[in-house]
Amino acid sequence: MKTKLLVLLILLLTALPARADESLTKIRFGILPVLDTLPLQVAAAEGLFHENGLDVELVTFASALERDTALQAGQLDGFFGDLIATYMLIDKGVPMRIASTSYSTRPGQPMFAIVASPERKGVGLDGLKGAKIAISKSTIIEYLLDRILERKTLPRDYFRRVEIKKIPIRLQMLLSNEIDLALLPEPLVSLTRFKGGSMVVTAETLGIPLTVLNLHRRYFEGKAKHYLSFMSAYVEALVLLRKHPEKYRELMAVSCRIPPPLAPDFPIYDYPMPSLPSAQQLDSVQDWMIEHDLLDERIPRDWAVSPVAP
Repeated sequence: MKTKLLVLLILLLTALPARADESLTKIRFGILPVLDTLPLQVAAAEGLFHENGLDVELVTFASALERDTALQAGQLDGFFGDLIATYMLIDKGVPMRIASTSYSTRPGQPMFAIVASPERKGVGLDGLKGAKIAISKSTIIEYLLDRILERKTLPRDYFRRVEIKKIPIRLQMLLSNEIDLALLPEPLVSLTRFKGGSMVVTAETLGIPLTVLNLHRRYFEGKAKHYLSFMSAYVEALVLLRKHPEKYRELMAVSCRIPPPLAPDFPIYDYPMPSLPSAQQLDSVQDWMIEHDLLDERIPRDWAVSPVAP
């Protein structure tokens, strides 16, 4: 109980406006309450950004739409998001660069998966041709679905795609058997299994950079001092997470919204050290976006990606 109260106090204090320290560079960084952002939460909670000369305020948004609105209004200095959303924002003139991959699909850590309703529990891919699958179109979800089907050598029309943008509604319809399948992120994949559904296939072997950290272009000017300071704090947080994962379980449960029944045993992921997406990975995403009329043409790497390795 004491640990939980401490975590809640830390989150409350980081959400309150602090007195400005003119010696620190202020960065308002937009995030979503998802697992990929746990290293950022650790860096903030442990004061690692301050130790590296930065005053980083993590601004949590309930949805990507709210985050994107703030970005286009110039209210943020950086943000966490998936590659598709990042490219769409850069294409709209938001002056950001990709600073680092924050999470890539990794074997043994199924961050995204196709899950089946309780009525379809245990049915394999072979028995699901023509099943209704809930997704959000023109997003990382549809991109992952296409890549999963491609890896399994199945046609894109193998499932009947149903547009359900709001994830809570997608989950509710799945659990009430109104839809056969859904492509969901963790911890909702685990929650589906807890509620009587099953996991059909994951995205863990695709080798795709799912999410990235992005910073305003000004932080890459000169010798990119502020960018490197940000990444230094991030690396320190990753090291702490690897050394003492259980220390941050309560922080993960609160900040990443792990459902209470799952919180005690939910795995604390091994997050990758900073790196920039490869040219091939970026081209794959952009080619898919062009195919789906989300981009007119590829955005050059030297415009969208950090000129300095993290």
